[in-house]
Amino acid sequence: MAGPVGPPSDEPSVSTELERALVSAAPGERVTVWVDPQTGEAVRVPSGSRVVIDSATGAITDIEGDQGVLSPGSDLPSFRETVWREDRELTPGQGLTRQAADDGSRYLLQYRCTRPGTMAVTSTGAEIAGPSRIDCDGSVASAEVLPGGGPFRVSLSAVGDQPIVAQAQLIGLPPR
Repeated sequence: MAGPVGPPSDEPSVSTELERALVSAAPGERVTVWVDPQTGEAVRVPSGSRVVIDSATGAITDIEGDQGVLSPGSDLPSFRETVWREDRELTPGQGLTRQAADDGSRYLLQYRCTRPGTMAVTSTGAEIAGPSRIDCDGSVASAEVLPGGGPFRVSLSAVGDQPIVAQAQLIGLPPR
């Protein structure tokens, strides 16, 4: 039989990351946490960080505070309605194409790239209502995707003579 390991404490006993994040708050303090859907890791989001989403388009219209704390594994925020997501290096002349079915939903494409260069975004079977080329400065671009009534493809490619790191995701939006 094991003996006691120390004197009793009146501190709360917590066993999960989420519980530890909540217990560390001051009484009455509002706490926001982000849970990584792949790892289950809970990350406390500083109270000054938040995302403002346009209810008509589903586009992120403002990010207040440190964007990185809202999505620690990537610079693109995670959404439950994500249809597909890509994060990979593209060399000059190399493209990446993803396909989705048009189920009548509205779609939002978010994309960004890093390293010196430019990324081109094209589509087949849909119109992309946003920039078709972006500089790879890490800024996130958002565009509504307007399908033509059937399956559609979105293609990303590196423009220039240097490789880039491309990130993109297609998100299903609620009807207007």
